[in-house]
Amino acid sequence: MNDILINIISAVVTTVLLPLTTWAGTKLIQYIGTKVKNEKASALLTTATNIVLNAVRSVFQTYVESLKANGKFDSASQVEALKRAKDIALSQLGDDVKEYITANFGNLDGWLTNQIESSINLLKNL
Repeated sequence: MNDILINIISAVVTTVLLPLTTWAGTKLIQYIGTKVKNEKASALLTTATNIVLNAVRSVFQTYVESLKANGKFDSASQVEALKRAKDIALSQLGDDVKEYITANFGNLDGWLTNQIESSINLLKNL
């Protein structure tokens, strides 16, 4: 019985959360586009935002979802999920994007952590 319930919950979360992630990413990018006047800056932030959202989705689908289904997602798992999302995002961000973020927002690691946490919060509240 528990296995069936876990499979149902897992399927519902996957079919609901991933499309919502895509929708939230689109809305976030549209919001950035309205707030940033400089096309180059807008392109860099859009790229960074897409990379972060995709990293969050990837970690959710490959790591978090299975732990939650087994009731094993704890604070240590949250730290590991954040690390995995950061690693994915950092490996995909180009030097120009990293330089722009550092020049305009300060610490790249702090910005990235904020964006990941913000993306997770946005997805949870949809």
